[in-house]
Amino acid sequence: MIRSASAALLLAALAASPVAASETRSSGAHEHGHGQLNIAIEGNSVLMELQIPGADIVGFEHEAKSDADKAAMIDAEKKLKDGAALFSFQGATCTFEQAHVEDGHDDHGKQSASQEAEHSEFHVAYEISCDDTSRLSGIEFPFFAVFPHSEELDVTVLGARGQFKYEVERDTPMLSLKN
Repeated sequence: MIRSASAALLLAALAASPVAASETRSSGAHEHGHGQLNIAIEGNSVLMELQIPGADIVGFEHEAKSDADKAAMIDAEKKLKDGAALFSFQGATCTFEQAHVEDGHDDHGKQSASQEAEHSEFHVAYEISCDDTSRLSGIEFPFFAVFPHSEELDVTVLGARGQFKYEVERDTPMLSLKN
């Protein structure tokens, strides 16, 4: 799926790095309204990985059983695949080449069935090509307008200038890449 092996390695390093680990919530826990976005920039390629609670995307975490819930999941996947409608790159011309969406349920509880602690999350991988990533000056996040339950994304960017952490919030949906 990922064309650039070295960019894939950058994302793997990003996920395993101490900086990323210091901000990552403990496994088995997530916070509604908050997602994680990892961005690796190499050459003219940008890879992004989004991990976000299901409640932020569809408004619920339980398994989709009703027709309405199933329709919400199909609509969410369609919206998540349209990366250009969620993230707008500034300073360079970028094209979303590919998106892969997975949704999953994790049973984090050691509780009885009546105290079920099921959580769903969406995992999305985007592959983007840009005319000149050295000119990237920022990213706008129409994401928050599309998904009104989401409040914040913890963003880690790894590229030629190093690794940086940011918080992008609904109230200020812009990330400056001018470091």
